[in-house]
Amino acid sequence: MTQIQLECFLSAALNGSLSTAAKSLFLSTQVVSQHIQHLEAEVDHQLFVRTKNGVTLTDYGQKFFNLASEWSVLYKDAIRNIEEYYVGLASSLSIGLSEYVDYMGEISSPIVAFTASHKNILINGNHYKSSDLLKQIEEKTLDIAIIPDSQIVSGGDFEVAPFAKENLQLYISADIKDKKNLKIGSKELDKIVKEVPQLNTSYGVWTDKEWEEVSNRMSLSQNYRPQRFYELPNFRSVAVTLRSFPASAVCDARFGYKVGKSIFRTPLNTESWLCCVWHKQNENRLIREFADHMINYYGEAK
Repeated sequence: MTQIQLECFLSAALNGSLSTAAKSLFLSTQVVSQHIQHLEAEVDHQLFVRTKNGVTLTDYGQKFFNLASEWSVLYKDAIRNIEEYYVGLASSLSIGLSEYVDYMGEISSPIVAFTASHKNILINGNHYKSSDLLKQIEEKTLDIAIIPDSQIVSGGDFEVAPFAKENLQLYISADIKDKKNLKIGSKELDKIVKEVPQLNTSYGVWTDKEWEEVSNRMSLSQNYRPQRFYELPNFRSVAVTLRSFPASAVCDARFGYKVGKSIFRTPLNTESWLCCVWHKQNENRLIREFADHMINYYGEAK
């Protein structure tokens, strides 16, 4: 019996749905179902009655739920007591950032703030390819990673803490007479998008394929594809170029450059999140503290 099995069981019982439980745990529905099936096999009892409308507890499942809930409270209290015991000890934290996160942007502010409040702790941070990040987390060469949820592989034995919803915005620098008419789906915006070339994003240098992938995410609201590609090292370079060359760029508004008088933005709707990800068995007490710090930082920034 593992912690993740109990978490899947408790979440499914509380939500009455495997899919809702999977979403709350950042796992696939199939993985949640498998964990519960393994748990049922271990206790040798059926825990849920499954219907097309969701799941409900069996009589045995209700008894098991009561015990599991009590155990969960005791387990969290024990972890908290252990963390409080070790809180004064020097430690280290290795942070990995996805290649799609601009470490020179606003993401650096909460990391610097966390480092400043933990002066007796060695904190290292580096950029990695997203696939390498997950591998290093599994091997515990990295304690925690900051990565977009689209890069997280379902089924991994990870803890995932979303801390900021991606806020893609379209930055435009051009001779615009009436900015009020530039709304998502408007003819005026579509015309400008077709006339001005596309620049890079705040996530660093992208290949044509990667840029097209982001462009496709915008297609539901914008209905266009990029027409030209300009490779620039980071969004600071994009911002400088925008001031002297009519163009448009897509970036995350929180991690990009401040908008000057000559640049304005049109919000784009997305459902993607930036997340803190770590291995469930990693016992570094700083991991949860860092994840909570990121959640609180961006929660207060709203």
